[in-house]
Amino acid sequence: MSDDTGVITRNKARLVAKGYNQEEGIDYDETFVPVARLEAVRLFLAFACMSGFKLFQIDMKNAFLNGIVNEEIFVSQAPEFEDHLYPNYAYKFKNALYGLKQAPRKWYERLINFLLSHNYERGKIHKTFFIKKSNSVVILVQIYVDDIIFGSTNDRLCEEFVTAM
Repeated sequence: MSDDTGVITRNKARLVAKGYNQEEGIDYDETFVPVARLEAVRLFLAFACMSGFKLFQIDMKNAFLNGIVNEEIFVSQAPEFEDHLYPNYAYKFKNALYGLKQAPRKWYERLINFLLSHNYERGKIHKTFFIKKSNSVVILVQIYVDDIIFGSTNDRLCEEFVTAM
């Protein structure tokens, strides 16, 4: 990207899949994004305020690229990424990609498995809410698309969470 004077301010390249080209009947009509209900976020903030939590927020810039795809998914070569030696070849995905309908679900599944394997409990009503208790300390985690809000009664738990993420 460049500014008004033409000076490059940030290099950013991204291949985006065209999700609308998927075969009908195979995850075609299904769109999934882990969205916390507004009431859940309000409760989270109110509880944190009442408990004296220090809250933090992480924007997972490449969240959907971290989903692991279990099925075979192919995409034709994009004009900017054509292989002139093999123009009729397609790309086969190993991981999710922005624009792929399965990407948000695959990333969220990976995140859930990670949190559960690290002794977090998933909310029974709000499935985007996680809690981890250890003696008298607690850490709360709220997922909203590719943003994570978290807070704890202990700063060390927050630092460990950031390192793990």
